[in-house]
Amino acid sequence: AMPTTKQQDEKQLTKALLKGHRGPVTCLAHSSSVADGRPVVSSSRGTKKGSSAAPLPVPQAPAPSFLLSGSSDGTARLWDLRTQRAALCIVAPVDGDGDSEVTSVAFHPLSSATSSSGGAAAVANTYVRDMTIYLSVGCGVYGYDLRNANAPIIRSYDTDLSSALQCQDEVNEVAFSKPGASSTSNGKIRLAAADDLGDVRVMENVPCKLSSDSNKNKKERKLQRCRVLRHAIDDDNAMATCLAFRPRSGGMDLLSGGTDCAIRLWDVSRPHRPSSSVQISGDDSGNAQVCNPPFVNEIAFSKHGTLVAAALGDGTASILGIKGRSMSQRCRLSGGHSSSVASVLFPSFGSDTSSNIAANDRFLVTGGSDGKIMFWDLGSEVAGSNAIDPSTWLVGCAPSPTDGIVEDLSSLLLDEQKRKKQATNEKILFGIPHGEKINTITSSTSRESVLSSSLFVADTSNDITAYMIARN
Repeated sequence: AMPTTKQQDEKQLTKALLKGHRGPVTCLAHSSSVADGRPVVSSSRGTKKGSSAAPLPVPQAPAPSFLLSGSSDGTARLWDLRTQRAALCIVAPVDGDGDSEVTSVAFHPLSSATSSSGGAAAVANTYVRDMTIYLSVGCGVYGYDLRNANAPIIRSYDTDLSSALQCQDEVNEVAFSKPGASSTSNGKIRLAAADDLGDVRVMENVPCKLSSDSNKNKKERKLQRCRVLRHAIDDDNAMATCLAFRPRSGGMDLLSGGTDCAIRLWDVSRPHRPSSSVQISGDDSGNAQVCNPPFVNEIAFSKHGTLVAAALGDGTASILGIKGRSMSQRCRLSGGHSSSVASVLFPSFGSDTSSNIAANDRFLVTGGSDGKIMFWDLGSEVAGSNAIDPSTWLVGCAPSPTDGIVEDLSSLLLDEQKRKKQATNEKILFGIPHGEKINTITSSTSRESVLSSSLFVADTSNDITAYMIARN
């Protein structure tokens, strides 16, 4: 059941479960990632939205909130969060090895910008959704224009990007750039795919509206350019595990991470070598809880685009700063997880008291294979003076030890502060003993009509957990 306002005031967290998959959920995306699906002012530098994109039409009413999930059961599901039920089920194609596990999902960033409604078809057909999604299976990447949906189960894709991308091994993650006003971006929407061969492949002008005519889409794909960025420069056996486009770069700056324990920043117009690289070494503070190498499992940009968080295999998270196109390590978060950190996130929700684009860069969430979710304050020396202390807007940052959801970490925090006396003053705010091994985490904004300011957690179970974060 949906939590009431009173329940949210009484408890720091409430949660809900989304049930429907028949296998572990491997990947998630929230519809707030689209270009203009939120009821906020037009995107421009310094606005609350935090983008330098050219102004886009503002929706007249809040867009419905959707969650997209992919699973090892061979399906992707579009969840209508108003009902907490799957509105559509997409049956993924089977790859050449007979596998249909969905390894990554993404909304096309112009999904809600293409039209203000689903049109006449949406009125006549309750399955139509005004959005386009892409998913990866094996070496392939497939697009589905949900304006073409005519049944709750979709079995055919509208476009196949496999021949254009030519990935030679399993795709681990796909990501879209956001539309931007950069003079070098030319308004292009780019899609990038990271694979097990150690390559990152980038396509330009990936369309949002797709014809149901497969022959037309095949012809269109032949016109696309694909750039190959070789992440595994120093280790031919390394995999490119994750990637992210830098906010406010017009889709020109791309970050990649891999099993070579390296993070690389790329200018996609110059694919032959990275602009900057950071080699992550083992944590020398003695606080790492795991003997694993610091493989880079997931990376995330802050909204301002000047901080990067990396989830590492040794149980720590690395925070890097970017100035221009140069990266350097700012701090290492340790002591929060007893196993590999699987996911890292600068949540889309935060303080609403400032329009500064960097206002919420202090607030970070990590999820681990130990089943814990940790909430961190990166501190002003890392995030900058414009970033707001998250404890000023999070309800009950000193959790009650009797709370069944929130774990009391006050003693751990005290020990860490006494022992490390970190100059960067990062600290743990609180943690959630989620239980199941975490695969990935995404979030909603504070402006959603339902399940606002929420974390959505995919783990080794078949369910998705939504944690609703209480705010002052």
